[in-house]
Amino acid sequence: LSTPPGGTPSAAPRADRPLVLVESVGPRRQVAASDPRAQALGIAPGLSLTDAQAMVPDLDVRPADREGDLAALHRLAEWASRFSPLAAPDPADGLMLDITGCAHLWGGEEPMLTDALRRLRGHGFDVCGAIAGTIGAAWAAARFGVAPIIPQGAVSGARAGLPVQALRLDAATVAGLDRLGLRRIGDLYPMKRAGLAQRFGTILLTRVDRALGHAAETLSPIAPPPDRRVSLTFAEPISTPESIRRVTEILTERREWELSEHQR
Repeated sequence: LSTPPGGTPSAAPRADRPLVLVESVGPRRQVAASDPRAQALGIAPGLSLTDAQAMVPDLDVRPADREGDLAALHRLAEWASRFSPLAAPDPADGLMLDITGCAHLWGGEEPMLTDALRRLRGHGFDVCGAIAGTIGAAWAAARFGVAPIIPQGAVSGARAGLPVQALRLDAATVAGLDRLGLRRIGDLYPMKRAGLAQRFGTILLTRVDRALGHAAETLSPIAPPPDRRVSLTFAEPISTPESIRRVTEILTERREWELSEHQR
């Protein structure tokens, strides 16, 4: 129920009561989201509101607002563009940023991630994050508790022990894999691809390939990359290698300073 910077804050949840958000699915009202206190009491998304209130009569029940959540996520992506111009919402509860060429402005990937999470927590969000060479690997690392920064070449090993849910699969596919005893991503590595595709369709193989970097996956940023230029004007042309090298250093330093100012 927090809002991103620039949003309108909603009423704070009661500290003494577990909180759930509910939505209507046909004639049924069910839990769309639950806070950690409610989850600790066994109330998870998908449970009917009737059953949830039978388990915990004193629930703090509020309506879910999918459209409002998506709008807030877009505002949060705009705010996150201070870290990279290539920022995009990842519904229903995430952000994706392409930080290629940006991390050095914070002194590296780890300080950049630390600063981003610190700022978000300062705005009242309960967040976690990760950096990896592929979208799928970063998504899984942020949500399933592996190392927050996965080096290039370590994606396969880092993901092997994660549950297959970390491949962003639908519930039916996860259940089908479970029936076959395929519960970890590493369980899929030795399997014949043709057999997996025949039983579960190509989406499963696509998810695996994208996560490992064997197939391309890109994000769609909310705004195009900004057009930034730096220049120097000379009364006379320059041509010596020393002059060109010095001018290149000056322009590079100026551009980095402008980018750094933009991030503040």
